[in-house]
Amino acid sequence: MDSSFARRNRQRKGGAAPYILAGGAALLILVIVLAVALLASPLKLELTGGSEIDLEYGEAYAEPGVKANLLFFNVDVQSGGQVPGDQLGSYTVTYSASFLGKTATVERKVNVVDTTAPTITLMHKDNFFTLPGHEYQEEGFVAEDNHDGDITDRVQKMVSDGYVHYMVTDSSGNVAEVKREIVYNDITAPELTLLGNSTVYVTVGKDFVEPGYKAIDDAEGDISLKVQVTTDFNKNTPGTYTVTYKVADNYGNSTEVTRKIVVSNSQQQTSGGNPVGGVIYLTFDDGPSQHTERLLQVLEKYNAKATFFVVGDKALGYLDDIVAGGHAIAIHSDTHNYNQIYASEEAFFNDLYAIQNKIYDRTGVKTTLMRFPGGSSNMVSKFNPGIMTRLTKLVEEKGFTYFDWNVDSKDAGGAKTADEVYNNVINGCKSRTASVVLQHDIHGYSVDAVERIIQWGLANGYTFEALTPDSPTAHHPVNN
Repeated sequence: MDSSFARRNRQRKGGAAPYILAGGAALLILVIVLAVALLASPLKLELTGGSEIDLEYGEAYAEPGVKANLLFFNVDVQSGGQVPGDQLGSYTVTYSASFLGKTATVERKVNVVDTTAPTITLMHKDNFFTLPGHEYQEEGFVAEDNHDGDITDRVQKMVSDGYVHYMVTDSSGNVAEVKREIVYNDITAPELTLLGNSTVYVTVGKDFVEPGYKAIDDAEGDISLKVQVTTDFNKNTPGTYTVTYKVADNYGNSTEVTRKIVVSNSQQQTSGGNPVGGVIYLTFDDGPSQHTERLLQVLEKYNAKATFFVVGDKALGYLDDIVAGGHAIAIHSDTHNYNQIYASEEAFFNDLYAIQNKIYDRTGVKTTLMRFPGGSSNMVSKFNPGIMTRLTKLVEEKGFTYFDWNVDSKDAGGAKTADEVYNNVINGCKSRTASVVLQHDIHGYSVDAVERIIQWGLANGYTFEALTPDSPTAHHPVNN
């Protein structure tokens, strides 16, 4: 019998060929299977990020990617189609691949959209506020959109509960809203106006009768009822007293004005035999002239105030000095041509406004004080019957205050020396507590008399003041 060792040895020597044949068959079968699988498997394209995506307007398109495979083979993919990020709309990107005779395509839809809201920028002015009870005055704003650009004109506004609400919508329907808090404040003091004269004359023992006052606030309107009045007035003792008027608005802005009360005894005499006290309004017509500068120096020396009724073709360079000295500047005429200015109402007002504008252009003062050439009682206008009756009403309707005079220096006819002017003036003032004096600063001798007039007035208790719309007007009877 063969030993087991011999048998195993014979098996090894005769069994190699069958193993080789079996291995080759298996490989062939594997190749065949793979070939069949490749032929049977589709070429697949798989999109990364989905078949439809959104791209925000203004951003660059970044390809999310696509995978192509056939079994375990990676396949190159080609793409086509542009996506402009700066144009709203829908765009298609097409992907294609080819391998071993197989082809495949897939598409991706890219929507360029605008989902960014516009911006509203509010402007702010320094120290800006709205008066209480008044409408908000817009400080300014700008609305901008990343796609539409400047859309300020599309902004809608609404005021509610102390805020201004702003809203704007862009072409894609995106909405922006902001609000501004309205700052209410008032820094302007009320305007307090005294009715009647700024100086009131009362006889000893008589009561002071309040002429009245009016207070107007820019925010609150008429606040006359808030005015507080205090005075040291004593009707039984001659002297000069003060009435103080003070008013404050709800924001603490206040205004204070005063009125003088001169209490005098009509029987009380000075050593010179003249009534005690009063006010003298020195007024000068037809200038300025070469004498005006000297006149202003005299007035400044005594701190006396005067009123200048000026003519348009004269030395208007002195107007600044008149205003700077605290004097009143007033209208007389542009031409002082009687036949021209009294030809008609229209001609008169053309002349009036011409000189008013010259004064304003030179000084910034819009004066409404005036004196008719020749006075309201003049006879030089008789060639136009009734014109003075009409004009005296019309000027007041248009907001002017006209003045005549109750003391005439006669320097326009009769008086030719400074002594004559002086005597005419002081004799006219002696019997009055309020004198409106007519002089002309175009006459040197009349200007020469002014210092002595002031000295006499101060020695006898008079003050020298400039005219205001509340001063005595000394109106004459109208003769035409």
